[in-house]
Amino acid sequence: MPDDETIALRDTVIGGNRRADDFTVIWRGLPIGRIMKISGVRWWWGCNFDGQLSLDDDSGNGIDLDDCKAKFLIAWTRIRAALTDADIAKAYEMRRR
Repeated sequence: MPDDETIALRDTVIGGNRRADDFTVIWRGLPIGRIMKISGVRWWWGCNFDGQLSLDDDSGNGIDLDDCKAKFLIAWTRIRAALTDADIAKAYEMRRR
């Protein structure tokens, strides 16, 4: 059983359509970013948390899915360390609207 800090990739679905190599990153049921292949060959990742400002280091390019996952985890670890219980509660509230 996953613990509270586990992150997972889910296929991104927009308007009922799924694109190949496009993943939403989920933590505690909240979307916290995306990892996707763009332009057919280049990979991109972005990490964000509802209600928090994004920094330049919160997104970037990678050589493949594994590289993007590693870079994403570095950014998420920094973001997660700064989140308070109130920040997390606010993000859940924002998702319910």
